Amino acid sequence: MNTTPKDKPGRHRAGARLARELAGLLLVATGTIGLVAAAFAVHRLIGTGLVAAVLTGFGSWTLYQRPRPGRTARGVGTCSTVAGTALALALIWTVSPLGGLAAVSTLGVTAGLWLTSGEVR
Repeated sequence: MNTTPKDKPGRHRAGARLARELAGLLLVATGTIGLVAAAFAVHRLIGTGLVAAVLTGFGSWTLYQRPRPGRTARGVGTCSTVAGTALALALIWTVSPLGGLAAVSTLGVTAGLWLTSGEVR
């Protein structure tokens, strides 16, 4: 049995944790910008698809955080997810109008099924 007190987070370590979080966020942002720039250099549709995936992924990750996100985080997550999905649909429509119509129709059917499922959050 270990009776030594555990290291409790205190004020003296808050600065180090904040610096670590900031450094991590800067690395993620720099890497994402580099990936998007490289994808746009290959072809603008590839870059647009990557931006759509990043927006949708960020929005979904924000919305599914536990405990439930606050009002501002929920708004940012919803806006990001909607923007990413709209950009992805526009990209599909640009590549193939028939594929875009199929994607929009599938999104409509999915939204209708979600609304009629009876699940209320």
